[in-house]
Amino acid sequence: MKLNEIRTFIAVADAQSVQEAGNRLGLTQSAVSRLIQRLEAELGVVLFDRQTKPLALTRDGELALAHARRILAATSDFADAFAGSAEPRGLLRLGTAHVLTALAAGRPLDELRAGFPGLTLRLHADWSNPLIEQVRAGSLDGALVLMCDDQAPPDDLPVRRIGTEPVSIIASPGDGSADLAAMNRRGWVLQPNGCRYREALHQALAPLGLQPNVTVEAYDQSLLVSLVARGVGFGLAPMGLIAPIPGAVAVRPLDLPDFRMAVTIWLIQARTTGRIAPVFDRLEQSLRHELSAWHRPDRRTGQPPILHSAAE
Repeated sequence: MKLNEIRTFIAVADAQSVQEAGNRLGLTQSAVSRLIQRLEAELGVVLFDRQTKPLALTRDGELALAHARRILAATSDFADAFAGSAEPRGLLRLGTAHVLTALAAGRPLDELRAGFPGLTLRLHADWSNPLIEQVRAGSLDGALVLMCDDQAPPDDLPVRRIGTEPVSIIASPGDGSADLAAMNRRGWVLQPNGCRYREALHQALAPLGLQPNVTVEAYDQSLLVSLVARGVGFGLAPMGLIAPIPGAVAVRPLDLPDFRMAVTIWLIQARTTGRIAPVFDRLEQSLRHELSAWHRPDRRTGQPPILHSAAE
């Protein structure tokens, strides 16, 4: 059966006249009759008692009319959901790299909820490479990921560059270790194997014949920052990305010539975003704004954030 048959059936039932239904639909009386007869043949029932005037529904017709109205309403809802003017609604499945959770779950999340009240956000944290694969597979609508200098974003998915951040060695305020070897003797507070920061540290220590001396492992960036602030060990983090973490004010970045690293933040989208495309526009804008806040001059000193020498 076709939608025009269902639509015509409803029109005849409402008008109680084949001729009047034809006038409303812009069809001839014979065209309306053919559509009704075709629908009756497909359903195997008689929808109208043609011996009465005005035209009346049979008992089967009354049952069919209730179903027909629901079908037409559902069809309208289906079309409206994908209309360009429709407000994005439903579930947005967004992945974030572990270190980006605090950035994404702060003001950007609040602005998305305020701007798109019909959305339900589901956040999922993981390493960047698995997140990209999940976007490819369609289990995520998008993801916020980190790529190092030697990595290129995927060329088969829409990507948006949010910004590039230097990765710093972070320490407690009272820690004065002056070189990489001394820091390694003290120990590191890092994410488990698979973290790009950890791989970069491994490469920096290799010329010294050293392996990273990891004292504590954890995925949670807030926990790692708090451990560094307590002096448990040294850490690695982009200061602009951990700025939303409350404990970040208690750590300081160290400028060490033996360690240089930067990461680029990319917003990856599914190949087809449909009605939620404006959500990614808003998210990109909000993420850029939040990230730039770290680089603004301090209100008290008028100076931008600075790195400390490890020898200080």
